[in-house]
Parts: sequence; C-alpha cells; structure tokens
Amino acid sequence: MQKLLEENNVALLHEIRKLQRRSIQESNDVPKELKGYTDWVTKVCDSFSHSVNQNLKYLESKRQDLLEDILSETQKVSRDFYVFNKCHVSPILRARRSDKLSLRLLLWLHATHPKTKDIPVAVCDGEFSVWMNGASIYFTPCAAQHGLLNLPLFFHEFGHLLYRCHQMEMDDLVKELQAELKRLLLPDVVKNDRYAEKWETNRSIIVETWFTWSKEFFCDAVGFVMGGASFTSAFSMYLRMLGRSQYHMDELAHGSHPVPWIRIQLLADRARRMGYKAVASDLEDQWNQIASALGIVENYYGFYHPTFLPMIQQKLDDMLTETAPREFHKSEVAGQELKSTITSPVELLNGAWQKFRNDPDCYQEWEKCAMSRFLDSDT
Repeated sequence: MQKLLEENNVALLHEIRKLQRRSIQESNDVPKELKGYTDWVTKVCDSFSHSVNQNLKYLESKRQDLLEDILSETQKVSRDFYVFNKCHVSPILRARRSDKLSLRLLLWLHATHPKTKDIPVAVCDGEFSVWMNGASIYFTPCAAQHGLLNLPLFFHEFGHLLYRCHQMEMDDLVKELQAELKRLLLPDVVKNDRYAEKWETNRSIIVETWFTWSKEFFCDAVGFVMGGASFTSAFSMYLRMLGRSQYHMDELAHGSHPVPWIRIQLLADRARRMGYKAVASDLEDQWNQIASALGIVENYYGFYHPTFLPMIQQKLDDMLTETAPREFHKSEVAGQELKSTITSPVELLNGAWQKFRNDPDCYQEWEKCAMSRFLDSDT
C-alpha cells in the first residue's frame, strides 16, 4: 500500500504541475476580463499541490497507522482534481479575444449583486447554460459569442446563479408553490375508487415536476426584469423555430424544462403587468401564428392551465423579492437611438434588438460599431 500511494501521489503531482505550467503560459494570451477566473484556477491548483505534497510528507514517515487516512485523502484529491481538470481549465486553454464581449457582460452581471460580485466568471463553447462550482462557467454557442442579439439569454443563466446563492430560501418558496398547486388540483368530489387513485398519482407527478419547472420560470422572470424586451426577443427568436416540441409535448412528467409555449405565456403576462403591453402582445402573436401554422392546439394534460397564472406569478414575485436582481431602468429600454456613451449593457442589448427590427439591412455594420464602443467604454 505504501508504494501504491507514493506512485499515485507522485503521478498526481506531475499532472498538477503540468496543468499549472500550461495555465500560466496560456494566461498571457487571455483577455484581461478573464484574469479573475485565471487567478482562481491558479489558487485551486496550488491547493491541490499542497494536499498532495502533504500526503507525500506523511508517506515519508513510513507509519503504517497513517496509510488508511492517506489513502482516503489521495482518493479525494484525485477525484476533485479530475473533475477540476475536466471542467474548469478549458475556458483558459480555449480563450480568445472574441470572448471579451461575453465576459464584459457577465462581469457586469455579477457586479450587480452582492452575492455574485466576487464569483469568478468564464465562458466556454456549448448550449446556453451555466455550470457553478466555486466559479461560474457560462456556456454559449460559438456563433452567439460574436454578436449582440443572443447575449440577453445570459440573463436567464444568471438567474440560475441567483437561485443557487439563495438556495434554501428559494427551495422553500418553490415548495410553497407546490403545496398551493396541489390544493388547486384537488378534484371537486373525492371518490374512493380506482379513478381517484389514478388521479392522485397524476397529481403527485404534476407537483413533483413543478419543482424543476419553477426554477426555469424564475430564471425567465429574472431575464425580463433585468433585460427587458431584449430578453423576450432573444428568447423567442432562439426557440420559436425549433419545431413542434416548443409548443407541445406528449410526455411532461419529470421534465427538466417546461414547454416553451408556457414560458412565453408567463413572460408575456409579466411584461403586461409591468406596463409593457406592446411587448406582451408581440410575443404572444409570434407564437400563436406559428402554433396555428403547425395546427397545434394547447394541451398540457393538467400540468398547466391559465387559471394557475396568478398563483404562479405571485410566487415568482416572492422569489424575485428574495433574490433582488437589478431591474432595468426605463431609459435603458425606451427605444431611443443608442447614444455615444453607453450607460449599461442593458441599453446596448435593447438598442441592438430595436435596430435589428427597424433596420435589418444596416444592422450588421451598426452592431460592429456598437460592440467596439461597448468594449472601449468603462461600462
């Protein structure tokens, strides 16, 4: 056992040092916006090195009574390092100058909230999502990294981080929503028969499914209160042409994401309640047109009904109060020509969508100039 532990720890230390050297070499070429994340990676590597060197120091003593503890620690460091190596290093090794746009927005997002301002940020290639473990890695499709129109989707992913930062309180609020939903789903007449037993089973499945659905609805709400119409425009454009599954699903039980058409209805309702009736009507009209063309009639098999809406929105309001994301300012979404001085990314992204819709032929050149101004600004 002594020899095996020595071999594993020496090999592990060799891997850590290789990674440290590679990270330091690559860090010279990464955007300055990634420096906080690079520093965090360096500190974690130093921590791994310290743990392995400690194991080797204990092994030098040749004490048999320590081997079991050293084995446990070696296994733990090995597992943690393999996960770290797999997930956290690639944002540095793949970094390129075009990352500055996404990183600038994400750093601004994190700076808007006291619980996220010190969390390191990185970007990586992939479907829009966020991975959180000590630092936050935001994944985005390659094409989306080079323009403005899809960037508002990061507001939704930031919502997941806010949820994590308030996990206990948020889970309690979701459970309250589940309890209210369970009461709402009670039949008018309770019968002691096979049908009643089947309905009770279905009711339990619906309530369980809403635990994960609620998180997505909350993140959508964060998307709108932070990004305004830029978020609904990006969200709608990204999903509405992906086929029938965006409007109807035969199997809803235990799904990690609600049917997007339900999400659109909640977003439209929130926009209307906040005074943006035109945004709400436009959103609903887009999706209704496509659903009609596909011949789809709404059917959510009891998982959702418009009568649920007031209860859901009230609980989402409570979740927003708990997490307190920065809300957009009216001036940032007012639809005016983008000024020479960009006050915030929210203004930039809303301006981008307004330009794209009003003057699509000139949008590409406008976007290029707007991105340069944003990256050169102190925003």
